[in-house]
Amino acid sequence: MSLDTKPMARHLLDLAALDLSRNVVAEAELRELVPHRDHFQLLDGICHFDPAGQYVVGYKDWPADAWWASGHIPGKPLMPGVLMIEGCAQAATFLIKKVVGWDANQFLGLGGVNDVRFRGQVIPPARVYFVAGPGVVSGRRLARYPTQAFCNGQLVMDMELLGVLL
Repeated sequence: MSLDTKPMARHLLDLAALDLSRNVVAEAELRELVPHRDHFQLLDGICHFDPAGQYVVGYKDWPADAWWASGHIPGKPLMPGVLMIEGCAQAATFLIKKVVGWDANQFLGLGGVNDVRFRGQVIPPARVYFVAGPGVVSGRRLARYPTQAFCNGQLVMDMELLGVLL
């Protein structure tokens, strides 16, 4: 008997149908909108951005010796789920600031996550794609966006993200 009664999520985008081979947003613009650095810079680039449809695809390349790999889990490194959540949050931050027009200098904090499901593993070395799609903005400070993470063509995590303008 399965404990997970939530049906498999519909993919926000068909990644196989997109050209994900190059960055479509300048590094300087990405860093202006997503302030995370060092270990918590979970977007190496944006490889798809559709402002009219309100979709973004960012990615992170994890080397075999990623900073978390030796401790999570020794002998069988697995990307922590919280990092999948954070990567999706950073992709959604980029999307929200671009399509809603919230100021680049304001911080968009993680307000919560709904219906998180981990559906696969990320074992380095790996490229992980973080996808955010059309969402809803409530008032002037709260945004709800669907997000997903993919690795090796497989959906590995999906959730609804709540972002709060701080």
